[in-house]
Amino acid sequence: MAKNRLFLQFLSLSLLPTAVYSWAFTSLHPRRTSLIALSSVSKSSELWNVEKVDHISEWTTNHESYPNPLSLKDKIPSSWFVGVDDAVAMNVKIDAHETIDVSDDDTDEDGDEHTTVGHRGGINAEAFILAGPRAEISFDPSTSKAAIVTCGGLCPGLNSVVREVVMCLSRQYGVKDIVGIPKGYRGFLYPEEWKSLDEGGVQNLHNQGGSMLGSSRGGHDTGAIVDSLVNEGINLLFVSGGGGASKIAEEVKRRGLAISVACIPKTIDNDIPLIDRTFGFETACEAACEAIKVANTEAAGFPFGLGVVKVMGRNSGFIAMHSSLGSCVADLCLVPEVDFYLDGKGGIVDHLYERLLVNDKAVVVVAEGAGQKLMAELGAAGEEVKDASGNVLLDDVGPWLCKQLKQRLDERLEEASIHGDKLTLKYVDPSYMVRGVPPNTADNLYCLQLAHNAVHGAMAGLSNFIVGSVNTKECYVPISMVANKRNVIDTSHQS
Repeated sequence: MAKNRLFLQFLSLSLLPTAVYSWAFTSLHPRRTSLIALSSVSKSSELWNVEKVDHISEWTTNHESYPNPLSLKDKIPSSWFVGVDDAVAMNVKIDAHETIDVSDDDTDEDGDEHTTVGHRGGINAEAFILAGPRAEISFDPSTSKAAIVTCGGLCPGLNSVVREVVMCLSRQYGVKDIVGIPKGYRGFLYPEEWKSLDEGGVQNLHNQGGSMLGSSRGGHDTGAIVDSLVNEGINLLFVSGGGGASKIAEEVKRRGLAISVACIPKTIDNDIPLIDRTFGFETACEAACEAIKVANTEAAGFPFGLGVVKVMGRNSGFIAMHSSLGSCVADLCLVPEVDFYLDGKGGIVDHLYERLLVNDKAVVVVAEGAGQKLMAELGAAGEEVKDASGNVLLDDVGPWLCKQLKQRLDERLEEASIHGDKLTLKYVDPSYMVRGVPPNTADNLYCLQLAHNAVHGAMAGLSNFIVGSVNTKECYVPISMVANKRNVIDTSHQS
């Protein structure tokens, strides 16, 4: 057995539904080794710890199941549906030299000998439920009523999410009673203003930026929202943004209601942990990259030209980092995760001075959340003010940074120039151009995948989950695992 090689694929794991799992080698071919699962309460701990997602059957009585309408179509094979035990590993990075503990030899029911092993690093490794359609669903499509709401700031792809939720509900499940909640969470209080949605009405939404439903910050009254869902007969709720989906789902659970709450996470900053990326991020980077290229063109057009571009990124600098690297012209990228200083050795002023002398131009990309600590230390910070969502309004780092650089570089450059040239500074702030544009092709496809999988999960009776890509596979992740947490740039590793 020692000479055999073992290949593990973590993309989709078929797990045993009960008992405790151990793993065993079995020789199926003289030069091949496969890994099989054995159910045994006397063996080691579970190899995979699949994060549980709420299901409405846990708190409702007389729960019924229905065949998925897709399963009744002749040309759709049973393999197209996700199994009850299919899951995706949270971590695919492994230690290639990790060892395994070999225990006693054993024999399975067929008389084949195998060796039971315990995977040291894999015991209770986290995994998530694989997203996708189930063969059985928890709601009767003919009597179901769905609602969609978009909350918080705008983001490329919101309209695509609305479109695809409607398309999937209507075309794949036959749900025709679908409404859009206008103006974010506050819209639940005014059902007379709800918008009826159908395929024709959303057909071209993916070509438009913003949200056709409108949005807002704040206005979340959990009890009133659930009351409105009950009064209007809603049993499928799809939330994109706003951060209040879990509160609604928990109240639904507390009341014992047969309502599924699914969340399609929205943040242009790409700062949700665990999932690979959020929709709209690639479009935002693409738009920011265009602004950086414009700033570079302006900087190159004048002696000692400096282009400064401020992009979105309150607490995470992913847009700034990705667009800077993607543009290939940025000389300095400032992000919230890394403190910087202006003067002295290692300061950004010396760095830009050197770049300007060598190239006669330089480009700086700064995330909106960068430099807040430095501004406070230099007395440039204002009083703390919060928006309706509770977010602290940031001090405007862009104009402040431009002023500081201009003051510090003008004299030094004038002395170095035979023509007495000073710094020529061009400031570009593309914030709303970045978030108000329609999604690009990649984001549009991602929105389709997220929306359709949100519908599949909700129709199957799952609730209080977000749908997202984990290691390139769509999964259902409990909202509690990402709530009040943030994904930031890992500055301690290159990759």
